[in-house]
Amino acid sequence: MSKESFQYPETAPIFKTLEEISQRSSVSRGRAFEDVIRASVAALAAETMEEDYFEAIKEHTQGTIGKRGVDLFGKFFGQTVDAISQNDHDVLGDIFQTSISYGENAFYMTPQSVSAAMSKMMMGDSEAADNKESLTIQDPCCGTGILLIEAAKENDRAELCGTDIDSRCADICAINLGIRSRYGWVICGNTLSRKVQYAYRIGSFFHEGPNGQRRGVIRKVPPEQCPVLPELIQTTKEDLFETIEQSDQSLSQPQKFSSNILEVPQWLNRLEPQLAAAQTKEVSVTEQPEPMNTQVFTPHQNEVRKPDTPSSKPSQKSLF
Repeated sequence: MSKESFQYPETAPIFKTLEEISQRSSVSRGRAFEDVIRASVAALAAETMEEDYFEAIKEHTQGTIGKRGVDLFGKFFGQTVDAISQNDHDVLGDIFQTSISYGENAFYMTPQSVSAAMSKMMMGDSEAADNKESLTIQDPCCGTGILLIEAAKENDRAELCGTDIDSRCADICAINLGIRSRYGWVICGNTLSRKVQYAYRIGSFFHEGPNGQRRGVIRKVPPEQCPVLPELIQTTKEDLFETIEQSDQSLSQPQKFSSNILEVPQWLNRLEPQLAAAQTKEVSVTEQPEPMNTQVFTPHQNEVRKPDTPSSKPSQKSLF
C-alpha cells in the first residue's frame, strides 16, 4: 500500500480497506473506489437501485467467499458511516482527492473550515436563518457536498441542491447528505450546458419491496421529475429562456412517483430523534414498553403523498 497523507486520521483505515478490495479483485484503486461508492449509494436506496448494486459488484465476486473483494464492501461502508457519525468529516472526499483524483482538472476540495466560514458569512446573519425559514440552497459545482453540509448547519430547514459534472462526486455528495439526514437533490450534470446524466432525491423514505418494507435516504429519479432543475438552469444560463419555459411547462404537470414509495416529511425526520428519546425515557420509567405503531408510516393503497412544501415558494440562495 502506498503511503498517503490524509487530512483526517480516520480516513486511513477506510483507505486500507479500499486497497484490499483493489488487490482482491485485481482492479485499479480508482475502479475499486468507483464501484464501492456506487454500491454504497444503492445500499442507502432501500432496494430501489438493485440493478445498480449488482452492476457495481460484478467485478468483485470472483474467488472464495470471504476472500472476495465484494466481501469488504460492507466493511468499507460501515467504516465510512462510523467516521462520519463520530467526527462529521468528509472522509470520502479526503480519499478521493488524496488517492484517486490527485487534483485532476484542478479538482481540489474546499477545506471544511473554509466551507464553514463561507456558510456563516452567507447565511449566519440572514433573516431566513434566524427565523428558520425554508429556502433552497444551490451549489452548481458541489464536489462532495461539503459546502451544502456546512450551509445546512446554519439552517436545518434548507432544501439542498448540488450539481456536479463528475459522477463520482455526485455519488459521494449523495452519500454525505443521506448519512447526515439532509433533504434535497443531487444532480450529475453540467450546470452550464444543461446536460444532465441522472438525479437523486435525498431524504428519508419507505419502500415496500419484495422483501418487505425498507427505509432509505437516496433514490434515483428521472431528471424531468426534479423540480429544482429548471430554476437551477435559469440561474446559471440566462440565454436559454425559451428552452427553460418549455421545460417549466413539462415539469408543471403532476409528478408520477411510485405508489410503493412513501417519503417521510422533513419536519418528521427532525422530530423522530426527540420522539425516540421521549419513548426511551417513558420506557425506563414504566418498564412496560408498548409496541410501536408502524401503520402510521404505511402507505394506503393507491395513495400518493408528496413531500411537505412551504405555503409560499421558498427563497433561493447560491453559495457562489
